Amino acid sequence: MPEHAIFVPALYTHNETIDNQHKELIKRVNDLYDAIEKGGDAAGEKAKESLEFLTQYTVFHFQAEENLMKQTGYPLFTQHKKIHDDFVITVRGLVDKLNELGPTPEFADLVEKEFTAWIINHIQGTDIKTIEWINNKGGDQMQNLL
Repeated sequence: MPEHAIFVPALYTHNETIDNQHKELIKRVNDLYDAIEKGGDAAGEKAKESLEFLTQYTVFHFQAEENLMKQTGYPLFTQHKKIHDDFVITVRGLVDKLNELGPTPEFADLVEKEFTAWIINHIQGTDIKTIEWINNKGGDQMQNLL
């Protein structure tokens, strides 16, 4: 069973709205891990509810980020949105995997690999660079994105 994800200081983008949404994503993936770990008859239903919420919240969060990028004229919007779109497909695929595997340790490991590790890496890399550009927009900021 994977360890719970932790929102560490390195994940702060310095945008309160985005940071709060990132914290919520971490909380919700931990809720999914808890449902799987608890086991029992209700584990499957609780895991499905947790994953459904996580899927919907991921879409909501990406829309908020994308709106911020559009409002500020973020130059790599199209590339960032494509990354989001591809990830949503991956997250929706986890629903099929849960139906196939059930709320098992194997499924939890898949969530760790395909959701938790991905979202943490995305926040630490792409999102921090994006919000840094937005926060410091003006002048030649393109070198900060590459």
